[in-house]
Amino acid sequence: MPHVVLKARDGRAILDAYCVRFEPLLEREGERIVKVDRLYRERGGQALLETVVVDRGFTQKFFIQLAPRGNDLTVRLEPLSDPEKTAGVRAAIARVAERIVAVTGCAWGPTNIPGDLRR
Repeated sequence: MPHVVLKARDGRAILDAYCVRFEPLLEREGERIVKVDRLYRERGGQALLETVVVDRGFTQKFFIQLAPRGNDLTVRLEPLSDPEKTAGVRAAIARVAERIVAVTGCAWGPTNIPGDLRR
């Protein structure tokens, strides 16, 4: 499952800072469109981002999960949404992680999609 881990002193603080500054994302690159439109915050500390990816006419709708765990914040696909793991889906996760780093100043941690990140 594609994911990025972000590091700071407190994963929940990263999420809080990002949620306050959240702005929808729309990116077009060639035949790919990545759209992150809404953020849903759970009381338990997680957040879900409503995401749509269109890649060469193939549309997928899914949620990206932002899950704090200790000092980390994991950006990954919500386990119940099961899109095909295309380059567009990986790009959506990467763009969200990049935005979080830009907004919060947190550090990069491990990832299994390093080729999709623009660090």
